[in-house]
Amino acid sequence: MPNPLSDPVVLTGCGWVTPFAAGTIDDVLSAAESNPKQVRDPDGFWAVPDELLKTYTGLSTELKRNPGALLAGVAVEHALNSSGLDREKIDGRRCGMVLGCALAGQLGMIGFANEVRGQTPRFVSPIHFPQTVGNYISGALARGFDIRGPNITLSSGAASGLDALIEGKSAIESGTADVVLAGGIDRLSPELCKGLAKPGTRLSEGACMFVLERASAAKQRSQPPLATLTGAQRHASHNAASEDANMELISEAGMSQDGAICIEQWIGHCFGALGAAAVAAAIAAANGAEVPTHGGNKVSFSAARGGDDRTVARALATADDGHCAVIKLSVG
Repeated sequence: MPNPLSDPVVLTGCGWVTPFAAGTIDDVLSAAESNPKQVRDPDGFWAVPDELLKTYTGLSTELKRNPGALLAGVAVEHALNSSGLDREKIDGRRCGMVLGCALAGQLGMIGFANEVRGQTPRFVSPIHFPQTVGNYISGALARGFDIRGPNITLSSGAASGLDALIEGKSAIESGTADVVLAGGIDRLSPELCKGLAKPGTRLSEGACMFVLERASAAKQRSQPPLATLTGAQRHASHNAASEDANMELISEAGMSQDGAICIEQWIGHCFGALGAAAVAAAIAAANGAEVPTHGGNKVSFSAARGGDDRTVARALATADDGHCAVIKLSVG
């Protein structure tokens, strides 16, 4: 088994889908900066435009049939493309999936229930029943991208996407997978928003997925990593997660439930993607980008420079029950 110090787990690709744009970290940052008022809000939440998602014609029919699966599929597509991996050479048996989805299965349940009420059970499409299962999206992604390794769906509120990255790192370090796609996603509906929204809260949907693999594999194909995963912990409470000492702070920001990254339409109250989005924001901040933020205590990120001139980044997410997930990165 490779030594985690000499051959650590790295992030080599990121796909981020927001109401503004879909693409890499740089793509989304640029779109949010140049089009801050472009997104429409017809249903009481900031939705990813259907017009944007429909442009991805190469995705499987199954992914296109389910709104959440399509949203996640677009994020995976960008993550794989930016990782430099040759898809024809990926061994599906050694490729895993860990998906954080705070609202796992609920959108499918509501759609199925509405169909039953409207058409009676006799005329409901059998295709829609599997979509009520909490891990349907990760299964659809596995079939659409030939992922035949370990496949896990996690639901831990705002910590879902960050928990997924921690599990993905463990899968590679334990030898159960060589490549893991990990991150978070949540798709919304007007019905869901009625039950979730608090006064003054603007909900938003989105997805953020990363490609995880060993540093040696990335080096072999001359792919510079986005970041190296230097630490991953879980704590019983937010207060138990201590900061790194002796670091010169470059950027630090909290992301609240109702405005995860300042412009609430960007990622907003989308619990499933919040943790993974914090990692993307931390990487951007460590690389010197100005990341617009909104203070809060659910999700946060920071970037700092250590005594050896290395740049480190940290992302933290806390679920409603106090469970806290933390990832530490070395960037550059």
